[in-house]
Amino acid sequence: MVDALIVSSGTIISASLASALVICSLAVLGCSSKDRTTILLVTDEEAGTFTRVPAPTTLRVDALEFTGDGGTQTVTLSRTKWPASTLDLGWIDESTTGVLTVWGLDMSGSVVVYGASPPLTFGNIANGTISVFVQRTGEFARLPNPLSDSRQAPTLAVLQGRYLFVGAGNTPIEPDASFAGTTQLYDFLAMAPIAAPPTLPRVPESIALDGTVSWLMDAEGGTYFGFSDDYVGAISLPSGSFADVAGGATITDENGAEYVVAATRTMGLASAKVLKIDPNDSSNSSYPYGNPSWLMLAQARLGAAATWVTGRGLVVAGGATSGAGIEIVAAGTTAGIALPYPADSSTGSGAAMLDASHVLLAGGLTPTGADAGVRVVDLGCAAGCSPTPWPGLTTPLIRAQVFVGGDGANLLVVGSEPATGITHVYRLSSSAATEIPTRMTHVNARAAVSPTGTVVLFGGAATIESFTP
Repeated sequence: MVDALIVSSGTIISASLASALVICSLAVLGCSSKDRTTILLVTDEEAGTFTRVPAPTTLRVDALEFTGDGGTQTVTLSRTKWPASTLDLGWIDESTTGVLTVWGLDMSGSVVVYGASPPLTFGNIANGTISVFVQRTGEFARLPNPLSDSRQAPTLAVLQGRYLFVGAGNTPIEPDASFAGTTQLYDFLAMAPIAAPPTLPRVPESIALDGTVSWLMDAEGGTYFGFSDDYVGAISLPSGSFADVAGGATITDENGAEYVVAATRTMGLASAKVLKIDPNDSSNSSYPYGNPSWLMLAQARLGAAATWVTGRGLVVAGGATSGAGIEIVAAGTTAGIALPYPADSSTGSGAAMLDASHVLLAGGLTPTGADAGVRVVDLGCAAGCSPTPWPGLTTPLIRAQVFVGGDGANLLVVGSEPATGITHVYRLSSSAATEIPTRMTHVNARAAVSPTGTVVLFGGAATIESFTP
């Protein structure tokens, strides 16, 4: 428990609340009336969010508003010396959509505390309370209200820009096939799991999403499932089989098309197949939730890394003892083109776009079980190419995932030890790989970018952890 200060419409009330530090007052202006909304700042109770040195001395609250041309603009609602007895956050037009952000700055002006809401229409929170999770930057913090299970190796996805979907996975205590069909949905607006998450009609080895409708795929077939209405429908592919890609990672391009890449599977046979699901393609009325089509890599792979590079296409690396180490399926094409890199037999690496010409690979194992290394590949290299090595990881990791901040910095790799399954997180740079401690031990955890833009970690423990750079 922590002592808290509640500020609502200028009235100060003393209170003792777990995780709640302050409520700020915000006016939401409609056509003919002014409503009041309160913002509840929520923290990890034991993280010392506002008290640790360096402590924030200024609190700034912004509205990141979405503009009609697809861009954003930032409006500062409040900039106040901290701690303060009251925060007047001004007003926002209720028709505006966007994100509320909270910044805690220390004496030097550095951001030491940060938090954000999921995307919302501000009019929908008029006369209500919105919770915003804030945390120390550069470290993990535990989100409030843990989930009801601690499954390992879960499938994670973001639903409707608000919920973290947790599905599949397993429990090591009592392996049970029916368990994997259960789900969890964590609501980033309410900061809690929803009370009655659905049980899926098919346990997804791979999943793709079109709005609230999912494609659930396993080796036996595919099924539509609607999270908003429990809709269930069978999916028949025009050719090929879901068994050709089930278990592959799902990669999303800048236009919302999704690619299920069989080459990223770590079990079974090497494959060159990729299933593209394009929700923007309405040319085939038989597929109202995305038109499917097949792509083919130049090299069959197993345990490869894959990512999408804006303006270029699907990049796939490793996972084969022959052929090129890197290949790309250019945007709008259906066949992979080998790049002049030597064969790369590493498996289980993660990949992410650094910029339009470079991809960061990290984690994974060589055939001898050693760390495959942290390395950068140049997609513009024309001949005699080789990856540029960065300092490697002190712990070899499998099932690695790489995350890159929006500014091309704040590079993370998440993965698990091959023998124990214990999950580790490293911050990467060209000069060092530094481990970032988690608040608790996770086993075979997975990570995803949350609806608020943080990297969240879940698996092997019921609590979701959040990292913000």
